[in-house]
Amino acid sequence: MKNTEKDNISLLVETARLYYEHGFTQQEIADKFGISRPGVSRLLQKAQDVGIVQIKVVDPKDSGSRLEKEIIDKYGLKKVIVVPAHNNPATIKARLGKATVVFLDQINHEKMILGISWGTTMQEVARQLKKQPIKNSIVVQLNGGISRAEYDTHASEIAKSIGEKYEAVPYLLPLPAVVDRSDLKTAIISDRNINRTLQFAKEAKIAVFTIGSFSHDSVLVKADYFDKKEVDDLINQGAVGDICSRILNRDGEIASLGLDQRTIGIELNDLKAKEYAIAVAGGKDKLSAIQAGLRGKWFNCLITDEWIAKKLLEE
Repeated sequence: MKNTEKDNISLLVETARLYYEHGFTQQEIADKFGISRPGVSRLLQKAQDVGIVQIKVVDPKDSGSRLEKEIIDKYGLKKVIVVPAHNNPATIKARLGKATVVFLDQINHEKMILGISWGTTMQEVARQLKKQPIKNSIVVQLNGGISRAEYDTHASEIAKSIGEKYEAVPYLLPLPAVVDRSDLKTAIISDRNINRTLQFAKEAKIAVFTIGSFSHDSVLVKADYFDKKEVDDLINQGAVGDICSRILNRDGEIASLGLDQRTIGIELNDLKAKEYAIAVAGGKDKLSAIQAGLRGKWFNCLITDEWIAKKLLEE
């Protein structure tokens, strides 16, 4: 490390210690170092960004915020985490990813089987997860995700990345989320290796998955799993979202039984039976899909943003 880098780190550490451990005000630190008070504020923020300062909020009763408690009571959930809302979808996903990582740190355990879905929110979870070996653990992909077009869902990469960080054995589903015929699905899942992966998905006590909205712009449609007429028919049948590629209507029911019989991945009844079925979704476009998931009672934990949380309480 160059001397200038060492000096910068030393300045960050000293500034953080003076402020957090010794009770100096930002102005007192500014006077001590001969810099401006905003300069001290930037140093403190930098100390957080690089991990020198790690802020942890401890709730003695572990009851969460009032908003979280109200959603738990209204929908009968086990855990709700609400992150601040933002106009930028990427910022919301980053906040959701961070909150999910913190929650996983609280509940993961030795000999864990962790089920993982895919999507851009799950990519953020994988990106923010820190390396933390968990003995004798397994990470299993919950649903197929290989595209029939150039739109990549990164399904296998997400599961592998999380597996590497936990030093867990990854079990993947290198398959489409939806196939053309139900008999083709039957043949595929009868394969010994595929069947074993699906069995691990069923046995997992913890599952983390996102909730997708359903429209002509949704991920499953862009991945070329449906033609325009199929999408129109599903929307006419009330389709508003998906969980692990299972398309739901507004009431939280499977929108099309025929389509469901062609979908490869965990069954929703197995998902809802888990000790921790953790839905991670936020952003205004996800409201109807999240509401559908709640009506179907397909998950018992929800990590979402403040805008969604308030809308859920208004319903």
